[in-house]
Amino acid sequence: MLDRGDARTVGDLCVAGDEDEILRQFRRYADAGVTDLSVRLLPIGDTRDELVASKYRTREVIGELASQVR
Repeated sequence: MLDRGDARTVGDLCVAGDEDEILRQFRRYADAGVTDLSVRLLPIGDTRDELVASKYRTREVIGELASQVR
């Protein structure tokens, strides 16, 4: 993607934010013609339980938002 678009670093491709921001960025990719997306979760938290909960919550949100973009 870096070779074919105007992104200069991986950070230009990173999707982060609340649900509305993530949905906006997913729609931007869809509008640009993206049909497949690979997601790497970066859970946040101080304890193992917080990290696990963050991972599952993020997965759930991404699944819900992805269905809105299709």
